[in-house]
This record gives sequence, C-alpha cells and structure tokens, in this order.
Amino acid sequence: MRILIFSDLHANWDALSALQAVEPQPDVVCFLGDAVGYGPEPKACVTWLRRHVQYAVRGEHDLAVADQVDDDWPPGEREIALACCDYTRRMLGEGDLAYLRALPEQQVVNLGGARFCLVHKPPDPEVALTLTLSQGEREREARSWEKTHPTLRHHSQGEREREALAVDVILAGHTHVPAIRRVGPAVLVNPGSLGRPCHGSPSATYAVWQDGELAIRHIDYDFRVTQRKLALLPLDPEHVEHLRAILGRGL
Repeated sequence: MRILIFSDLHANWDALSALQAVEPQPDVVCFLGDAVGYGPEPKACVTWLRRHVQYAVRGEHDLAVADQVDDDWPPGEREIALACCDYTRRMLGEGDLAYLRALPEQQVVNLGGARFCLVHKPPDPEVALTLTLSQGEREREARSWEKTHPTLRHHSQGEREREALAVDVILAGHTHVPAIRRVGPAVLVNPGSLGRPCHGSPSATYAVWQDGELAIRHIDYDFRVTQRKLALLPLDPEHVEHLRAILGRGL
C-alpha cells in the first residue's frame, strides 16, 4: 500500500499541482491540516481535498476561517493571518466552510497493517510516547501513576484513556519542518509543509508510506508562479511582500 501524507497546504495550488504530477495514484491520501491561510487559491485547494483525501484533520487556520476563531498567532503573524482569513472566507462557499468546520482534531486509522494517529500539532514527547503504549503497558503505567500521584488518580486515568491508542505511526504537521523520529516503539512523522515550507529551502515536502517504509520527499516546483499570484491579493503590500519572501526563502 502506498500512502501519501502531506500537511500545511496553505492554499498553494501550484505546490498541490506539482504533488499530483509526481504522485498521481496513491492508494490513500492523508492530510494533516491547514488547508488554507496565507496562500492565493483556497477554493481550488479545498475542492481538491474534498474530492481526493480519505483521512484529514484540521489545523488552526482551517478553524479560524470556518468558525472565525481568533487564534493565538505567532508574534508578527497575527495581522497577516487575520487578513488572509478574511480573504479566504470570501473565496470559499458554504460547503467548503462546512467541510473545514467538520474536520476532526484527531483521527486514528488502520492502514496497510499499521495503526496511524493523525493530528495537526505534534504532541509533546510524553504524550507521544503514551500514544504508542500497548494495553498491558498502559495498565502498568496507570498503576504506577496512581501510587505516586494518588490525588490525581481520576484525572490521570481519564487523560491516559483518551491518549493511549497504541499506534504504530503518529502523523503530525504544523511546524512546516519535515522530520522522522522514533518515539518508543512507534514513529513520529512530520511531512513538513507542501505549500509554505520553512526548512531553509522553497521546495515543497511530503511523506510517503510504502508497504511499511517511510520517506520524506521534496518537490522543486516553480514557486515564482505562486509569488506572482500573491501580488494580486487584496492585502497590504507589506503583507504581500512578507508572504512572497517566505515562499522564496523557505524561512
């Protein structure tokens, strides 16, 4: 089974088109959130996701656009993010907004003989490890936790029951930096960002699961086309230059 995994598209249709060209027939497509925000073509991107993605979770930009939530944006990004949200809402139809609104925060699916947990933001190491524990390990950890934290017993049990899913692979985006690392018995995979890379290069990144083997892939698409489209958006010129610079530098 070939599973295509990507995240943080950010309304970049040119990057998505490049992905389609190099990965025309995956068996399953998994998307890890932030379909919109910052990019020039939200409608085309959301339409494609609705038609072709089997499993998806929402990012903070998706929620901000669909539910008009004022998220806790990073310093220096809030004004640009909100302006892009306003533009995106005008471009999307009610069906698109309903799709973004309905995306879950987390999905757990069994594919190709493995158990995957899809989230947008990477869990902290302690939670990530808990996600991978077996039932027996979870029970032993719970008993140990109760002995050392008796006053937190009910809360800790409930948290662990929700988090301990015994998955083989944790898929997470959000950071825009690709990585694969071992977390206990499982693997944490961040495919980076397809539409707004921040790993020091403008190349779009994604991940592939092929019969148990994981790999990060890069696509050198023509980001200058997207930059020209950004110049046409009804945004403050300084904001446009900021968005264009990020696409060009990958930082």
